[in-house]
Amino acid sequence: MSEYSELFDQALILNDIDAKNRQDLFSQVAVVLEKEGYIEDTYLDALNKREDEFPTGVVTEYLPIAMPHANPVNVKKPFIAVVQLNNPVHVLQMGLNEDEETQTFFFLGIVKETQELQVKLLQRFMQLMNSQEFVAKFEAVKNPTEMYQLLTIEF
Repeated sequence: MSEYSELFDQALILNDIDAKNRQDLFSQVAVVLEKEGYIEDTYLDALNKREDEFPTGVVTEYLPIAMPHANPVNVKKPFIAVVQLNNPVHVLQMGLNEDEETQTFFFLGIVKETQELQVKLLQRFMQLMNSQEFVAKFEAVKNPTEMYQLLTIEF
């Protein structure tokens, strides 16, 4: 297990989510994060504002993803929430602001104490999402328990 494995929580692996758009998705995820005690009540507004200013969509070789996050002041404890939608929603690509459709979101909850991990964590995401073998395993898993096991082993 790596230093990232502890950021995963089986309660934050959300499959089969229906969302009309990005804002609807963010709202649904924020409800779960708040219920589980991971975020401040300022999180949802901060998340939407940050995504508007700095989009987090990434087109990798095998799977388009988005990695939304809010500033650490809005996060109570660190997390990675894994969200898979039934239908894609539109996001903008990081750095390019070009349209992207994705069904796979990794919400990153970074706190001030773990900020130094953020760059290494993003690098690890890129390694895994550009691995055909990992993406095939990731897409094949639909059960939150199995997904949790896969992610804690691979990260």
